[in-house]
Amino acid sequence: MTTAPLYLRPGRIGSLELPNRLVRGATSETMASPSGVVYDSFVELYRRLAEGGAGLLLTGHMYVDPRGQASANQTGIHDDRVIPALQRATDAVHEAGGRIFAQIGHCGSQTMMSAITPVAPSPVPNAMYTIQPEELSDGEIRSLVAAFGAAARRAAEAGFDGIHIHGGNGYLISEFCSPHANTRDDRWGGDAERRSRFFFEVAEAVRSAVGDDFPLTARLSVEDSVEGGLQRDESLARARGLAERGIDGFETTYGVMRSYFENIRPYVAVGRAQAWRNLLVQRARQPAGAEAYYRPFARAVKEASGLPIILVGGVRTTETMRDILASGDADFLAMARPFIREPDLVRKLEAGRTGGVECVSCNMCLAHDGFDPLQCWRDNPRNVAVHIRKHYWTNRRKGQ
Repeated sequence: MTTAPLYLRPGRIGSLELPNRLVRGATSETMASPSGVVYDSFVELYRRLAEGGAGLLLTGHMYVDPRGQASANQTGIHDDRVIPALQRATDAVHEAGGRIFAQIGHCGSQTMMSAITPVAPSPVPNAMYTIQPEELSDGEIRSLVAAFGAAARRAAEAGFDGIHIHGGNGYLISEFCSPHANTRDDRWGGDAERRSRFFFEVAEAVRSAVGDDFPLTARLSVEDSVEGGLQRDESLARARGLAERGIDGFETTYGVMRSYFENIRPYVAVGRAQAWRNLLVQRARQPAGAEAYYRPFARAVKEASGLPIILVGGVRTTETMRDILASGDADFLAMARPFIREPDLVRKLEAGRTGGVECVSCNMCLAHDGFDPLQCWRDNPRNVAVHIRKHYWTNRRKGQ
């Protein structure tokens, strides 16, 4: 009898048994109304992903408060009115045999919503957008902690199998954790312990809302990419503190960043032949991007916390999947862009496929966040032409 490869073997996060170690990484869907209620397209997206066999699905980040919305048509979990539509999505996932976590978060100062006055722990210009946020008051911070708890309660009522707290990538929690973005000198900032307080209280509020046995994971900032930013030792102590407060596992990433390309790197593991097949002239002229670029983060947090680790960031080949899991550096492997191109990727791996994924990490899909529903724009020439035309007219309107 042939033994299944490590990435197709069962695993566990908290109380939840998963059929394999492959996770559909969180990706913004742009499939909700202006009030945050998801459309039928959201339900069908997650039905297809569940049918495709991923052991766990992570949603795009859902805003817990109206001022926490990052982009247009983002999914909300800030009001009880969103629950029925989300329930239809979780029902669809469960009917297809899948498991799904709700990722909950707040954008902080990292927003594309011009109608929203951005907020942050301190009035430090956002490193990516140069937006000047308003400083949150103590009372507003306490209200946001409660908003995370209320969002978790809604997620449980909507039938999600777990909660994934977004604590990375320059959004609000990672801003509180960062000495670059958090220059306060009160109970919410001033040293590493106080910078941890917001994340700790959010974790406690979420755990209190859903009970002791409900799976709870978090995306954790390990380092910032800006000068004077978060350092790894501070994050490892934070991971231990979160483990003590009921977190069941971590997904590791950057915190405050200067560019999205530091987190969603292009052309990962794309060889020259694959580049030419996909008309990637830029890639054909430069080296392929490295795989598993957050692996050192995953290894460090695994050693510090002893909890299951989800490694995201440039996992592209079955050889790398085997190596990571065999080494113990991570317990689960998350892919975001590859599942946009191939929702049924895991079924193909179950059928014996090896090697690389079809996704070439061109980032066309992510360029449409907040403008068009999530899809692969490179899966046929017609989509590529539509993408080019849309961006041409967008840039003309901007005078670029």
